[in-house]
Amino acid sequence: MKIFLARKVCFLSLAPFFLYGCVSSHYDRSENFRFSWKIGDFKSAATEAEKLSQSGPKRDRLLYKLEEGSVKRLAGDLDGSVMALQEASAEYDRWFGVHLKTEARVSEAFSSVVGSAEWKPYKSRVYERVMMRIYQALNYLQLDEKGRARAEIFKSRQAIEDSREIWKKELLTAQSSMKKKGVDLNQGINAEGKNPLRDERLRVRAMVPSNLPEYVNPAAIYLESLYFLRTGSQSEDFDKAAFSLRRLASLFPQNQWIRDDLSDAKKGMRNPESMTYVFFETGRAPVRVEKRFDLPIVFFANQARIPYLGIALPSLKTNDQFLSGLRINATTLAKPVQTKVLADMDAIVAKEFDKDYPIELARAISGALAKGGLQYLATDSVRSENDTTRAIVGIGVGLLAQAATKADLRAWGTLPKQIQFCKIKTPQDKKLTLEGVGATLNEEVALNPSASTNLVWVRSVSAHSPLKVVGVLSLEP
Repeated sequence: MKIFLARKVCFLSLAPFFLYGCVSSHYDRSENFRFSWKIGDFKSAATEAEKLSQSGPKRDRLLYKLEEGSVKRLAGDLDGSVMALQEASAEYDRWFGVHLKTEARVSEAFSSVVGSAEWKPYKSRVYERVMMRIYQALNYLQLDEKGRARAEIFKSRQAIEDSREIWKKELLTAQSSMKKKGVDLNQGINAEGKNPLRDERLRVRAMVPSNLPEYVNPAAIYLESLYFLRTGSQSEDFDKAAFSLRRLASLFPQNQWIRDDLSDAKKGMRNPESMTYVFFETGRAPVRVEKRFDLPIVFFANQARIPYLGIALPSLKTNDQFLSGLRINATTLAKPVQTKVLADMDAIVAKEFDKDYPIELARAISGALAKGGLQYLATDSVRSENDTTRAIVGIGVGLLAQAATKADLRAWGTLPKQIQFCKIKTPQDKKLTLEGVGATLNEEVALNPSASTNLVWVRSVSAHSPLKVVGVLSLEP
């Protein structure tokens, strides 16, 4: 009877780990989607993303809707893109509504810690929420729904304000959870001597320029400023444009295009000259890869029978195979104009990754402690068995715990590495030629003949994939 109970306890202790082996990862499920995306087959990628959003795990629904919305936009299905991004927004609101009642939502991430981090519902990150609003605003502009576009532009600012409050709640919850377990997060991350956790954080911080504020996406700020600058009719509109352009001028003091726009905003009237802005999304945003860190067993002296205890944390890996820029030719230009970086998504993602690092670490440690407790329970339950049984159980639970120690590698994968831009006077023949820097790629673009402001949006996934002119749109009501 005693042996039966011991084995029952052992089985129940290990059940979550066995269950883990039956669940596929996000990378496994999205393999076909990612392949189609990387080779520039946007229609197939859109089909695969839609399948994932319909049949994939509900916990990943928000992520798959973001992917579906972005690739359908590239495939030319604007209505499908609008619908997918609306559903992504609704999923986010389900977790974090307008009143930010997030305490229960935040704390559950620390109370449910056994198993893979990817078992938790995906709730998105700040830079993703901002890009969701940018893409939706561009969809509405292209569909000539200017009022809805204006609303999305404002929502990008609200997404940042909401996220600051959410982050505070998450950090307080993480610190409280660790304090109860006798863990000092700050001391652990910043300890002197050999400290791979600190080294990893410093590596990520090196990707971020010193003048980049938290949660700031210059592309979102510029789109907002252009909306008020080029459609403004009252002094308040130009004041709003000037406010945003001053922020951009502080980030890009040498950019003459931004300085000229700021000068126009200060005049308090619309510049009647027809202008064209070319925005170029190039490459792919950083991907999250896993790094493992062994925690000192001596730290867990009260669990001395644990054969393995470690944590898995995400790390960032940049994608460096991308088209470095775009040259714009027009009949009125003496020489081609090359795009300049506006939003460096590598830096934006890394900035937020660094800010969230203590929270990620707290979740990983909570999971390690929970699995460590189950290991102790399993090995203790066969303490009276023979040496062979104890050895098998000890090795087995150690291997299973290691297999279940997984970092959350989910992220919106179709975002760009950089968003670049340039500004030119609209040529009289309303035609542009776009050429990839260092490549033979080129595209002809016909501008809107009646628009005083043209926005041309272009996408390149890699240095070898074709240029995709996503849309030519105007800001005029």
